[in-house]
Amino acid sequence: MDTRDRMSAWQPPSDFDSTPTSLRSTAPLLMAGTLLGALADLLLRTTAAPPGLNMAAWIGAVAAAALLVHRRTGLAVHPARLTWLWLGVAFAAGLAWRDAPPLKLLALASATFAFALAAHRHVASWLRRAGVFRYAGALVLAAVHAWTGAVVVLFDASRLAGPRGSAGSTSAGRAAAVVRGLVIATPLVLLFGALFMAADAIFENLVLHVLTIDLDQLASHVLLFSIAAWVSTGYLRTFVAGAELPQLPSGSAGLPVLFTARRPTLGITEVATVLGSLDALFMIFVTVQFRYLFGGDDVVQVTPDLTYAEYARRGFFELVFAVVLVIPILLAADWLLDRRTPRDTRVFRGLAGAQVALVLAVAASAFQRLRLYHASYGLTEARLYAAVLLVWLGAMLVWTAVTVLRGRRERFAFGALVAGLATGVFLFVANPDAVVARANLARMASTDARVRFDVAYATSLSGDSVPVLMAALPALPPDVQCPIARHMLRRWPPQNPGSLRSWSWSSAHAEAAVRTHEAELRAMLGPNQQCTAR
Repeated sequence: MDTRDRMSAWQPPSDFDSTPTSLRSTAPLLMAGTLLGALADLLLRTTAAPPGLNMAAWIGAVAAAALLVHRRTGLAVHPARLTWLWLGVAFAAGLAWRDAPPLKLLALASATFAFALAAHRHVASWLRRAGVFRYAGALVLAAVHAWTGAVVVLFDASRLAGPRGSAGSTSAGRAAAVVRGLVIATPLVLLFGALFMAADAIFENLVLHVLTIDLDQLASHVLLFSIAAWVSTGYLRTFVAGAELPQLPSGSAGLPVLFTARRPTLGITEVATVLGSLDALFMIFVTVQFRYLFGGDDVVQVTPDLTYAEYARRGFFELVFAVVLVIPILLAADWLLDRRTPRDTRVFRGLAGAQVALVLAVAASAFQRLRLYHASYGLTEARLYAAVLLVWLGAMLVWTAVTVLRGRRERFAFGALVAGLATGVFLFVANPDAVVARANLARMASTDARVRFDVAYATSLSGDSVPVLMAALPALPPDVQCPIARHMLRRWPPQNPGSLRSWSWSSAHAEAAVRTHEAELRAMLGPNQQCTAR
């Protein structure tokens, strides 16, 4: 008997048979949501430190609770949903790996998206052929369910609550009754307590002595606990019940029913006019600016009033933004086009293919500008992330030509999703802050470097860059050594390690490196430890 046969032959325990799945999981959902809220208050209530091990551990606890509560229902979880759930946990673990804020934001965003897909009941049946709108709909639907699911759980609990000896004797009914009793009793206790405190000084002193409460701190506890418990309960209920997007009609290419019922269309004349105009503009730009886009140092040096800042800094980000805009324009044109004859399709593919080729040329020019900017001003996180984004966009342009322009639009979004997740993994492995520090150090060491090492920017990097800076520090000039050493000792003081809640592998290694080389770092500060070396 294979797995499907065993699943179809399996029957839940007899005590489950009389209660719907949403009701019989109510008590576990309330308990798990409450525990996750308390765990969030314990792990996440910190104001200064960025999220690290604490957030990764809490997200892992949410995943574990989802599986345990789902198991309580006696139903099997589809392997595709398990895959996305564990993929979200893996991305969340990146919070405890790298120290750079952009990577932490990327880890949270990727984990959120993976958890949203894991919450959908039939994710395996539509994931590979879904379009961009359907992915966005899945994310929005999961978010709405997470924020409103707790209402459904409380409603189910009220349905279970009843007279003694009936459904109210169940654990969910008792839990709901206790919650309602506490909600009713709390304002009454506070009211009468305040009256008694105002009436008797001895009672007031006793209460103030026993209950020494910081109201601001109490409010922060209550707020974090409430939000975490509410959202956790909603997501757990969504995972157990399974969110479900509407079925797609045949040939809709992953678009919502709203857009496939009576979608607007444009004829080939309108689409060709738009794409032809853009092709002409891009062609003129590439032709006129060819010597500037690919001319390099010589062009900048012989052109009056043209500086490296104007040539590289301004041009790079504008060109990246232009490439970003082209992909949705091509997707929209493909979606709106009313293909009445095969000739319409051929004309569209020709104009769109020319657009792709021209945009790839613009992307190459953006890389040329980045190279010149790095040679003259150094590398920064923003430029490196923009360059990685540009590579991903270039791959998406090629993927657009392979899928959309060949009539295989339904494959585009899934390929873009996989490429995006792979790019995120690449960034975690490559360690951008270390790459930036290493590139700027190498530029300073080169004989043709025109400016000094940017100490202020180097010390603004995260703990991911510390091993690179520590390895190069002995060979740096004294006026560069000193501020970097001072920053290391202040940012990662050997006698005051960081909190375990915000722990990350990179920050731990930075602290260990500073602790190991503390004597050398203090020697670089000078006699008065105030960085007087010049």
